[in-house]
Amino acid sequence: MRASYWSNRGKLDVPKERFISYPEAGPDSDSTLMLGWAGWDHKDQAQALFELLAARTTRDGWSSKRIVPLLAGLHEVMPWVKQWHDEYDDEWGAVPADELEAEYENQLRKHQVGGLDPES
Repeated sequence: MRASYWSNRGKLDVPKERFISYPEAGPDSDSTLMLGWAGWDHKDQAQALFELLAARTTRDGWSSKRIVPLLAGLHEVMPWVKQWHDEYDDEWGAVPADELEAEYENQLRKHQVGGLDPES
């Protein structure tokens, strides 16, 4: 590997990505890679995924099978949401982790998706 690749990673040897990619999450009419900002906290990432879920199922008519990758993305971020956003938030008007977890479980039931148990 080239030294120039590693020089971009910094002292802690971590990547300095600026974006999160959501492959194949865009509308069918646009093959552009969907990106999110890497500066989003986990609550924001979950919100973005829920918005994508709503758009793809409601507006674009995606089947339950087709949105499994979005649900898998939520499965990955939900433990962090529960860890970091489990207290009342004045701006939110509730406990974000509780509301997002309830919506996640609702989506799993709605789309009859197993194997993404929020307690696993």
